[in-house]
Amino acid sequence: MKSNNKTRFLTSFGMTTNTSIVPLSFRARSARNLIMLLLLIIIGVTVHSQPFYGGFAIGGTTSQIDGDHNNGFHKIGFTGGFFVGLELSDIFEAQFEIKYIQKGAKSSADDPYQFKIHLEYVELPLVASANLGFLNINGRKLDWIAFEAGASIDVLVATNQRTLGGNEPSSRWKGLCFNGILGIKFNLDKKKLQLGARVITSINSAYAGNFSNFGTHRFGQFGAFNDVLELVLYYRL
Repeated sequence: MKSNNKTRFLTSFGMTTNTSIVPLSFRARSARNLIMLLLLIIIGVTVHSQPFYGGFAIGGTTSQIDGDHNNGFHKIGFTGGFFVGLELSDIFEAQFEIKYIQKGAKSSADDPYQFKIHLEYVELPLVASANLGFLNINGRKLDWIAFEAGASIDVLVATNQRTLGGNEPSSRWKGLCFNGILGIKFNLDKKKLQLGARVITSINSAYAGNFSNFGTHRFGQFGAFNDVLELVLYYRL
């Protein structure tokens, strides 16, 4: 049964014939323009508003597509971008980010149905964080540990699908995806350098096709959902 579902999953994406990569050039140009506009806003806000802070982020991801009947975070990717934040108090902060992020799925090494789905997004997260400064151990506050939660919008800019036979045509992946975010952040050099780990999970299906018979069910709908584990370094300017 699982093999039949895997075959139907691959077939539904058109992964049966050889062709070239199909970039989403119009979306890529639109996303590039959006990044430039938001980056200028971030720089302006950071420079002219003392309560705000800004910086850049870089890190890695490992991801899967829930619904591909191939469990496991086998797809390795990259993420990086910029952020601006506001310190609301000694404990609470809010942060807005603009990041490039790679998502998708990859079959395990022992899977007879070898495939790789590479998805590139511009990610726009908005997160709130709270540190543990109200706690202390041996007189030392735990304000160097913070938990965060939020949401993000993904704008699709490019796709690449591949099986053992070669590259396959990109299918109907949705241009916009909405995600929930949970994470933890550690201060490595006060707040100048931080290490953050996040779980990012799709709220809506990343694929526009019909999965009513063999996809996964989430938030009242069947579909294929991006799940990502992310590890990022944040540097404040």
